[in-house]
Amino acid sequence: MKQLALYLPCCYPNEDRFFKILDLMETYKVDVLELGIPVTDPHMDGAVIKESHQQVLVQGFDRTYLNQILMKIKEKYTFKVVLMTYKEGLDNYDLFTIDSQLIDGILCVDQEITFEDYPMPIQLYNETMSNQLLEEQLKNNRVFAYCMSGAGKTGSFNQVPTNYIETIKRIRKYSNLPIFVGFGIKDEQDVASVYYNGADGVIIGSFFVKMIASESLETINSYLKSLKNVSL
Repeated sequence: MKQLALYLPCCYPNEDRFFKILDLMETYKVDVLELGIPVTDPHMDGAVIKESHQQVLVQGFDRTYLNQILMKIKEKYTFKVVLMTYKEGLDNYDLFTIDSQLIDGILCVDQEITFEDYPMPIQLYNETMSNQLLEEQLKNNRVFAYCMSGAGKTGSFNQVPTNYIETIKRIRKYSNLPIFVGFGIKDEQDVASVYYNGADGVIIGSFFVKMIASESLETINSYLKSLKNVSL
């Protein structure tokens, strides 16, 4: 069964709308919420996600609030929750001490997390990595391997690069983990293509964040329905 993961900054654009989006995700049985933990300098992200982080921070965000949100998500929904952040987020919110019952994994884009740090680390992979580095990171990876469609910033691709196809093959040599592909994926055609090329799951980030800020709930509902139809 192919899987769908959606990236959404925590409580973006506000808490009320955030949970309405999560309700839709539950309705369409989205498999994974990749929960963005806001930082002041998300340097690997493009403008859309940078602006979303800034908005969440301006509204007010701290570790106590994050815990409250995670507990509410755990009580209401069945999808997996993976935190995605930077070293700044790890430090500012002391993420390694979060109750492992509340989340299913942590991914940090600018610092490798090992089992010594947290029991469910997730790593990023792209075509620029050596086989040695790729194999080493897979030894500290659970849940799924995050395969970038191509090296670059989020939201920077007009179309999905195909570099990931070879990266998937390389990951398979060293691991049986599910492989999720992200960066540049926007619609059901992209999703179908990535599935066809060997991915176990897809991750949609910038495009989804942009929709949340500008589109009606009815439009987002139709969008999620179209994505899940691809995965059946």
